[in-house]
Amino acid sequence: TFHASEPTLFVKQEFKAESNPTRLIFIGDIHGCIDQFNSLLEEVQFKQGEDQVVLVGDLVAKGPSSIEVVQKARSINAWCVRGNHDDRVIRWREFLDGPAKGLTKDDISALEDSDNLPYSDFKVSEIHFDIAQQLAVDDFAFLQSFPVIMALPTPYTEWVIVHGGLDASRAVLEQNSDNCMTMRNIGPNGPSSSKDEGVAWFDIWASKMKVVSALPSSPLSSASSEIDYSKVNFNKIIYGHDAGRGLQIHEYTKGLDSRCVYGGNLTAFILPGEQLASVGCINFVDSSNDD
Repeated sequence: TFHASEPTLFVKQEFKAESNPTRLIFIGDIHGCIDQFNSLLEEVQFKQGEDQVVLVGDLVAKGPSSIEVVQKARSINAWCVRGNHDDRVIRWREFLDGPAKGLTKDDISALEDSDNLPYSDFKVSEIHFDIAQQLAVDDFAFLQSFPVIMALPTPYTEWVIVHGGLDASRAVLEQNSDNCMTMRNIGPNGPSSSKDEGVAWFDIWASKMKVVSALPSSPLSSASSEIDYSKVNFNKIIYGHDAGRGLQIHEYTKGLDSRCVYGGNLTAFILPGEQLASVGCINFVDSSNDD
């Protein structure tokens, strides 16, 4: 049985330049919408070398130009976390470079028809298969390098980036990778990608943060000290994934998936200052397929 390599769960980013970037520009799920990505960078007057772009995952699939989005992100040295659609492309590519090397598309379709592909979400007819085949080696390596969770350097250490969400009952380093990329709610059995059971994960997160911030040892009061991510800390979360709920800007969580690929907007959230900017998008997808 084939198993793709485990994604890196957690990365603490550092600023490389002598001076910190002027702004951090966080952008929601792009899903292959390269024109909207370029338009949004123009809208916020992005300056390479001065600003740091951070993408909350799902650069690929659904929209028309996934390869170009990956190449653009790489060319501007964007920081990115891994989304569930990025992850599916990565697993496909590892399978195609590994046990499926030399097989034709017909061979792989035959494996799918007989339920012999390694993952239930592998469908040869879906765009992830094509993207996995088309990605250049360097672009694939870039996509594969995305961690599931990203912490930011000083002075932004209270912010954590993830594609789906975080389970408030666990420390950052104790999170489950798959859940972090797919969760929308916390149900009776833990994190769930469904919005129909349990409570929105970000509502539980907000309750937990109110408790944590009231504790005498709250990291709020010691922002300069090193944060221990193996413990539950005060963190604000920037995420994507939840197109069904649309843009969700709350005190402790900022949800940036504003349904770009479904004809909504592509949204940027900018630090410092917590400003929002967006550009309108074309509908590329039937919204009943909201995963």
